Amino acid sequence: MPAELTRNLQGRLLVNCRVEAVPTAAEVESGGARLLNVAGDDLLGLGSDTRVRTAAVTAIKEHGLSQLGGGKVQAALEARAANLLGAEAALVIDHESALLDLLPTWRLLTCARSRRTLADAPQVASPEEADQALATPGVLGMVLEALHPLEGDLTVVPRYAEVCQRHHAHLILIDDALGVLGPNGGGAAEHLSLQEQTTLRLVPLGGAIPGAGALVLGSEQLVETFRGVRPAPPTASLAATAKALDISVAEPARRARLFDVTQKLLAGLRARGFDTGPCVTPWVPAWIGDEALCLKWMSSLAELGVACRGWLAGPRSRLLLTPTATLTDSQLNQLLDVFDRLSRKLTLPVAASTVREVPTLARPGSYAMGSTAALHWTTVEPRERRPLEVSTPAEPVQSPEAENLSLADRVYDAVETVTWRATSVYGAQLRRSADALRALLDKRRR
Repeated sequence: MPAELTRNLQGRLLVNCRVEAVPTAAEVESGGARLLNVAGDDLLGLGSDTRVRTAAVTAIKEHGLSQLGGGKVQAALEARAANLLGAEAALVIDHESALLDLLPTWRLLTCARSRRTLADAPQVASPEEADQALATPGVLGMVLEALHPLEGDLTVVPRYAEVCQRHHAHLILIDDALGVLGPNGGGAAEHLSLQEQTTLRLVPLGGAIPGAGALVLGSEQLVETFRGVRPAPPTASLAATAKALDISVAEPARRARLFDVTQKLLAGLRARGFDTGPCVTPWVPAWIGDEALCLKWMSSLAELGVACRGWLAGPRSRLLLTPTATLTDSQLNQLLDVFDRLSRKLTLPVAASTVREVPTLARPGSYAMGSTAALHWTTVEPRERRPLEVSTPAEPVQSPEAENLSLADRVYDAVETVTWRATSVYGAQLRRSADALRALLDKRRR
């Protein structure tokens, strides 16, 4: 089964167990049985927190299930997020791809390790390659993912930021670590002190901070250009996100506990012969190296009461464990005992590399990013990268027939063109279009 399906998905497939209910962040129900949960994204345990659920229910009672009527809730969340994440302004949108689709990707670089596919974006594999590519006329900057959850490490964002500053280029950072990294849970940008060095930040929601959609952070002028392009998530989701952000800041012990659990889990897996590679975050991989064996480990873990995910990628297949801060010491010992039993029963995976470096976890103040083992852990095979070809929009060509049109026909065509553009643009662009039409009509009157 996996072979054909995996080939159709370019050799990469994320497999998860069937979850029927989530009674607590540390447990799920699947097939009528209750399993220890290391297969979710609720790392801080806020998704099942009573205060967060109450905030969502209250919002539903007051505003219903639609996006309408929650303007005050949205404004409060955006102001709170901008203050917490060190940005001038924030905007919440219904999906991260809504922003990525608006970017001129043919003039922006992206990292070769990126999980997100940016159409037409040239790829670079290192800050040195980015340095050379940004010297090309017409390249505006690059889109960079701060976190690599399939390896558990962080991109060397400071080096890329330095390169972008040297070329006066824009850095657009996608930060999936909200609530987890940084002293206040501000994400990878806060952890690496890079809030001031990014032009735009895209922060997906629904992980450690529950909710839907994503936050867009940047200067007020830039953020306002995206307002109205996409709707906000439902008001109940906005209220839950706002409450979760408040709890995340007020209870830093959750992050401390999460890293304590991660530290013990990593040590336990390594002691049982697993290669966890460059992991420095609570996204913990365990190298398997074979698709069939990876599926066997997943099913065996489920039979023994542990739910975890698997990443099927041929010889780079692995288990993916995401512990939660609400795991008790007893549950963690139970989890490691299951791995201990299976490591004696099943084939023990071969290590991904001979690099045995044990990275420092990315706790607040550590500035940890990854290790030299990351080179052996890339989730995709080396592939042909798109060459750097920067194109510019062609100048409009006026047809010979247009020269013979009457004044009335030309004005009609101008109004039709501006009206069509007005349906596709917002904010300042719309005002510029209206001003252009007004100037055209004034000129015709004279």
